[in-house]
Amino acid sequence: SVTKAELMNSFKLISSYTTETTSNSNRNTNVQLSANAINGITVMPGETFSFNRATGERTAAKGYLPAAAIAGGQSVDEIGGGVCQTSSTLFNAVARANLKIVDRDPHAWPSNYVDKGEDATVNWPNLDFRFQNDTDWPIFIVAWYKDRKVTVEIYGMSLGDGVSIDLESEVTYTSNPPSEIKYVFNPELAPGEQKTTIKARKGYEVDTYKIWYQNGKEIRRELLCESRYKAYQETVEYN
Repeated sequence: SVTKAELMNSFKLISSYTTETTSNSNRNTNVQLSANAINGITVMPGETFSFNRATGERTAAKGYLPAAAIAGGQSVDEIGGGVCQTSSTLFNAVARANLKIVDRDPHAWPSNYVDKGEDATVNWPNLDFRFQNDTDWPIFIVAWYKDRKVTVEIYGMSLGDGVSIDLESEVTYTSNPPSEIKYVFNPELAPGEQKTTIKARKGYEVDTYKIWYQNGKEIRRELLCESRYKAYQETVEYN
């Protein structure tokens, strides 16, 4: 029902998204390894892509290094820290390719490499980013890291002549953390020692929209997802 010429004319780059990384070499190594892991994957019609399945467990044996990650409201070093930047970049490319988001969770607090409501956290094995190819054609993922930037491209059948999708997020509610500091006794600290374990952070509720454009003009928008980032009280451990 489709000619070779039609395929050649319509099968193209649908979307591309790039985020900037930090100067932390360990983190950049993890971003690069995870980008390499998803690069070149084909998602057939009806299939669901899983970030965790594509990368597998992020381990030292695979070359992943300790870098900052979020756990229990704290920023801690763990093997594979930073791969959420790759999954978030993928999420942005996938949403702009009009593919069905199956599983996506926001971070504990907003990321600095994407807008609020446009991140997708992952953690082995319980938090995953998944999307389904709900088109009639194969989807191809191209991903790479270079010069402190990670890029993900999605190739497939065109959305239509002059049609593109972008994301726009709106903060609908902001909550302030308690003004007082929470002190927690920690006998493992040296006498008189204090350590800030959780920084004070504002909380946000965010609505993210998919906006359709025809030749640069908005033609419609739809709610893609809602994100909640809780407020954090500053916590200091002492002895």
